[in-house]
Amino acid sequence: MKTGNEAPVSSLAFPSATASPTKIDASAILHLYHLVKVSSKAFVYASTYRSPQALLAFSMLTVEQRNSAWGLCLLGRICFESGRYPEALQAFSAAQRQAPYRMRDMDMYSTLLWHMKKEEELANLAHTMVSVGRNWSPEAWVAVANCFSLDGDHGSALKSLGRSIQLFKASHGGTMVVPRTESGGVGSLAYAHTLVGHESVANDDLDRAQQAFRTAIRIDSRHYNAWYGMGMVYLRLGKLDLAEYHFGRALTLNAQNPLLLQSAGAVYEHRGDYGHALEVYERVEALLRQGYVADNESLADGTAETASASVAADGTVVLGLQSHHAMNFVMFKRARVLVVLERFAEAAKILEQLLCRCPREFNVPFLLGQTYAKLRRFREAAACLTRALDISPENSQSVNEAFDALYQQSAADQEAVDSDQDAAENSDANIHGAPRRTRASARDLSTPPSELSRGHGIGGSDMMSPVSSSIGSPYLDSPSVFARGRRGQAEWSHDWSALNSADDRVDRALDFDM
Repeated sequence: MKTGNEAPVSSLAFPSATASPTKIDASAILHLYHLVKVSSKAFVYASTYRSPQALLAFSMLTVEQRNSAWGLCLLGRICFESGRYPEALQAFSAAQRQAPYRMRDMDMYSTLLWHMKKEEELANLAHTMVSVGRNWSPEAWVAVANCFSLDGDHGSALKSLGRSIQLFKASHGGTMVVPRTESGGVGSLAYAHTLVGHESVANDDLDRAQQAFRTAIRIDSRHYNAWYGMGMVYLRLGKLDLAEYHFGRALTLNAQNPLLLQSAGAVYEHRGDYGHALEVYERVEALLRQGYVADNESLADGTAETASASVAADGTVVLGLQSHHAMNFVMFKRARVLVVLERFAEAAKILEQLLCRCPREFNVPFLLGQTYAKLRRFREAAACLTRALDISPENSQSVNEAFDALYQQSAADQEAVDSDQDAAENSDANIHGAPRRTRASARDLSTPPSELSRGHGIGGSDMMSPVSSSIGSPYLDSPSVFARGRRGQAEWSHDWSALNSADDRVDRALDFDM
């Protein structure tokens, strides 16, 4: 029944299906097309580990897309795969704050926290993920495994990774097919098997590590971390040709990762070709420094065409090579080769810079102390060795052996100085007709026997005496300095057995187990 106010149906303004789109509809379609096109470019570049192109495509996204959880995780993944840890941390943490219950890509975030040794943040992330996805999320158990691994419990880490693999297979019908995630990375199954390989290497179970890396490669042949892990296993087994082949495959897949670039130098080191190894490390360090300078110059003149300038404008993330994680490791490897080549002065300059850049790394003061000993800077050597012991007390045996070598060398140098001075005094006495007195007899007359016994075999030298020390260092004033060097004789050799025995954390940080 009609009322007077109703209009006939034919007079209502319904849009026609065949009508041409309006101007507003066309702009919306164009905007959607541009968004899908740019997102696809960023996805493809991130999947193939082409970081510069991926960052450029990311900068072309809208502000809303860049600041979304998906965009921030994509940015974090791109930065992580290229070794830009500070930027990746900033992006992942922003994504986690925006979507606290997001599981995808958080496994990579947990690995990033592992590499940066952020125990508290990693524990909080693992707790949040397990509380949400204990029974269905493989990423949650990967985060738990990284938490155990950072604590040194590799057995529990392997159990957690096994649970992650079970959940992944259960969620995909027990298949070995790896779906590509929306952020362009490999699936969780290949990732979990790669982490199993790294944890097995930490447990010195190289057979299981090889099996895990091969499984990861079989699941995803483009998983460069598994190729790199196989190269590290063959390097430890002494199969240098196979190690070089697998490192080359990893570099073919991800040529933008600076830590992979130095793998050729590691092969040269194990072959004993330290000259070529030094050339590789210098080339990698030069590439990193050039990238740093170019990045800052482009930001200064406003000509940067990467995500550095565009993303920094909205205050969300800041990209660049201001503190590249790979630089410290490459500098350390270069310094170690210089020491082997007996270029101690150059090595000391590099290690002094590293001591400021990474003050809590055991290997830096440990190697610097041995280098100072070769330069006969014994006070500074003792300070560095004691600092290394304070950082890592579990490596006390290696430090004690280094102190033994330090005391032996200082004693030998002191004896040489004493003999030269005695010869000079005796020659003067013969010339002037004075009675001859050796330095040893003079010391016996002026120094009580109890004072002589404090030298611990260094010829009565006061080099380590806290009373006569002129250096205001807490390490030289520490009583722990004087308790070293009593275990027996030890040779300071160039095979770096002491350094390698305490070098597990640096070698493990090299492994990109993503």
